[in-house]
Amino acid sequence: MPKVNAKISIDISSEDQLRLDDFKKQISDDADAMDDQRELANEDMRFVNVDGGMWEGFYENVFDFDDRVKLELDIVSNPLQRFIGEWNQNRTGVDFKPDDAGTTKDDSDLLNGIYRSNFRDNSGAVSTDNAVMECATVGFGSYKLGTEFDDEGDPENENQHIEWRPIYNSYNTVFWDQSALRMDKRDARHCTVLKQYTTSGFEAEFEGHDATSAYVPDDLSFTVGTLSGGVTNMEIVYVATRYEIVKKKTLLFIFNNLQTGKIEAYKKADHEKIKDELAADETRVFVRERHVVHTTCEKTVFSGTEILKSTRRIAGKYIPVVSMYAYRAFVDGTERYRGITRKLKDAQRLFNVQVSQLAENSASNGQEVPIFTREQVQNPDIADQWADKNNKPYLVVDSVKDADGNVLQAGPIGYNKPAALDQSTTALLSIVPQYIKDVTGFFPGEAINKETSGTALKALMKRENMNTQVISDNIKSAIEWSGEIYQAMAQEIYTTPRMVRLLQRDGIDSTANLLAPVMDEETGQNIESNDLRNKKFKSYADAGPQYETVREETVETMKSLLEILPNIPGGEEYTPVALAVLMDNVVGTGLDPLKEFNRKKMLSLGLVDPKTDEEKELIEQQKQAANQPDPQQALIEAAAQQQQAEARNLDAASAEKVARKGLIEAQTVETIAGIEQDQQKLDNDSVKAFVELRTKIREQNTKTLANLPIDQNTRVQ
Repeated sequence: MPKVNAKISIDISSEDQLRLDDFKKQISDDADAMDDQRELANEDMRFVNVDGGMWEGFYENVFDFDDRVKLELDIVSNPLQRFIGEWNQNRTGVDFKPDDAGTTKDDSDLLNGIYRSNFRDNSGAVSTDNAVMECATVGFGSYKLGTEFDDEGDPENENQHIEWRPIYNSYNTVFWDQSALRMDKRDARHCTVLKQYTTSGFEAEFEGHDATSAYVPDDLSFTVGTLSGGVTNMEIVYVATRYEIVKKKTLLFIFNNLQTGKIEAYKKADHEKIKDELAADETRVFVRERHVVHTTCEKTVFSGTEILKSTRRIAGKYIPVVSMYAYRAFVDGTERYRGITRKLKDAQRLFNVQVSQLAENSASNGQEVPIFTREQVQNPDIADQWADKNNKPYLVVDSVKDADGNVLQAGPIGYNKPAALDQSTTALLSIVPQYIKDVTGFFPGEAINKETSGTALKALMKRENMNTQVISDNIKSAIEWSGEIYQAMAQEIYTTPRMVRLLQRDGIDSTANLLAPVMDEETGQNIESNDLRNKKFKSYADAGPQYETVREETVETMKSLLEILPNIPGGEEYTPVALAVLMDNVVGTGLDPLKEFNRKKMLSLGLVDPKTDEEKELIEQQKQAANQPDPQQALIEAAAQQQQAEARNLDAASAEKVARKGLIEAQTVETIAGIEQDQQKLDNDSVKAFVELRTKIREQNTKTLANLPIDQNTRVQ
């Protein structure tokens, strides 16, 4: 360990010194328990990421000759990079859902939107991708969550946000409480994370403090106090950040408020002050005493000689370090882990040895060398020809003759042939690739074959995924736990009125105002909306393709759907909707005007809900416009109404004429009837008068005749 800088005076209290010694001892104990695992993990990391790493260790000693061929035909990285690539295309996120009756879906949508926005804008992908890479490679990876001020330069702005922070070489820099047995480490009491600094970097960060490491991890690539960079050695300092869970029990007195129907809890000190008042209040009924556990997390930063940052409470109630495991088991009471690389290293090394041996044989003994007796090359011309063969099809030699002139040897007496490829080597060269294929379920040639059908590719990927399904499930569990950590922190920092950015699941940005005053429709009182305080959520892993992949798949699906809709009865009704969805998901350059127009169209059709204040205002304008008729339509309606009025007037005039005609006819009939009645009366009167007149005449004549002398010859004229 580096010596203390004598120029810097260290002033530390006895209490802090005891705490510091205890912290350093716990790091050492936790690290020693996993020392062999750290060495294996570091070997795995170098095996696939450092040139020559495949020959380190045993094979490095066996083939420790400068003139030996040491080839690295990497076939282990193919399944490893395939798994990492699958993760990059199908990252697992977090989906928060309500966990009690007082939490609504709108609350969970708000938290989900804030989470996605923070993840995108604050190194979420970088941190989790690094953790997944280390997890798949060596079996263990980590990242942590923290809070930062929105504007560090504004002392009046107390708003904070949550950010993700990567942890590199976490197998060698993260030390968990060894009493914790859960995979997510939620049962751990403490955790220590090391961060490395160069000497100048430490002095810049912690000016005036001694540059002494809190703990120096030992492995193949790190020497004590130095970092081997392949060219030069840099002195490094490890600063430790310790997270510790603090639990405090509090005695509460529980009352039932009969008037409000709510449960009231009072701490012991508060209860002592108002216990007489509570006893006299008939609306409050004592229920029971209860101990509740209040959990917090404290953070301390220290070096090897002093506490650099005093212990303070941080947001949330969990240790904000998320650890991922690939394959994990407990053996002999000790945690063991490994990634994809470890069980493939021997096969890869064996393959490299065989290929390197073949290369050496090919380079040193690439052709047959004929062997002659000296008598066969006595002629100077023949010797010159053999000295420079230039790939001639054949060369001549002198014949070897006996004393009688008989030819004893006309050609080479033999050949110096290169070493033949033995059957064992041939078998190994085929066994090793097949072994890697069987173990990982992946063989590069199958995946890149252009003739392979889509169904076959899906079956191939499924077969490979079954071999790494355990890793995927463990990563999902870690992401779920990170959601629990996030929501505990979010409910403590998003507690003031302010505007926050939201990112919807489909990638659309929007905003929301926290604690915005709104009127409660039931009570008519003002309440605070978008309030995450005192809400309960449950975190679930939300696995799915990235936004771009989802959109590409949706576009292809909509294209296929638009082709078959015309052939389906009633399909034309769905065509505008399918076309709008396609337009909404298409990705390209210069499509902003089209997508903006399509978005407004979808809003007007009610296919999507407004996300921003501008969209909500647009919907209101459309509703108001819908209530006001179009001028042209109004003109048409006015003309129609006028025609209807005229028609009604014509109908009324016609009805009046008909009524008048009927009246005249009725009056005529009545007049005629009256005339007939008068005529009849006149006729009756005339007849009566005539009868009376005739009666009177008869009576007069009778009187006259009675006074005249009776003469039969007289007659009346």
